[in-house]
Amino acid sequence: MNTHLINNTLALLRQVERHATTSEQFDALKASRTLLYFILGRGEAGEFKDYFERFDTAPVRPLLSFATREEADTWLRNHPAAPHGATIRAAKDLYTVVDARALNHRKLLRQLSLEELGLTDEEVGQEPADESEPPKPNPGERFSLFGLYERTCYDLYQMEKHVTSPEELESIRIAKISFHFVMHEGEEYGFEDYLESIRSARSAPPRKSFTTRAEADTWLATQPEPPPPVVVAIGNELYAAGYNRRRGLRLLIRHPTPPELNTGAP
Repeated sequence: MNTHLINNTLALLRQVERHATTSEQFDALKASRTLLYFILGRGEAGEFKDYFERFDTAPVRPLLSFATREEADTWLRNHPAAPHGATIRAAKDLYTVVDARALNHRKLLRQLSLEELGLTDEEVGQEPADESEPPKPNPGERFSLFGLYERTCYDLYQMEKHVTSPEELESIRIAKISFHFVMHEGEEYGFEDYLESIRSARSAPPRKSFTTRAEADTWLATQPEPPPPVVVAIGNELYAAGYNRRRGLRLLIRHPTPPELNTGAP
């Protein structure tokens, strides 16, 4: 597993921190680091590196492909935890996976083709020119990874204006692309559960404690699919029980330590 890209980006984002002047900008850096640790802890550093390297040069590939719409519908109906927000292909069409888990409702939304949208290849993927500040979430508002992405990008951009180092500018770009990667993988719910596990670990003890990783993996194999989003300890480290929706794998995702995650915010 090639972890250099993520580890180097985490180190560079620490240097970008000196340009942060508001609590929102510190929060943007913390959100970026948390997402990168999420990818790293899921063992997807190599996949993220590949995704990053072709981000600007190749069309986004569907997460999965099916010969017919009927096959895709069967897959969605039987999946224990569908990759909400991911793009899949069925026959010649692309679809967005919708898993409204609060409503226990799933469906596939067909994506319009470029011809149907009246767009050219050059117009696809262009960033909007609007640089206005996105709205802050209201108390009790449901988590939205795209909403977090919008707010994070806005605050990273405010710091980006003052950054002159090419390496630090590239680390900001990588941080933004990490959001695209997690959305592409259909892991909005996975990241939401991971964030909640980090928050809950501040005030509650881990559900289980293990001496070795092998003991923890044995316990994980006995859990439902997907496993409940609980926190366990392996030695002195905390892990969140998670799930890889594309591969159908139970996971233990390490929590970053407070020094790894916390910013220098006053």
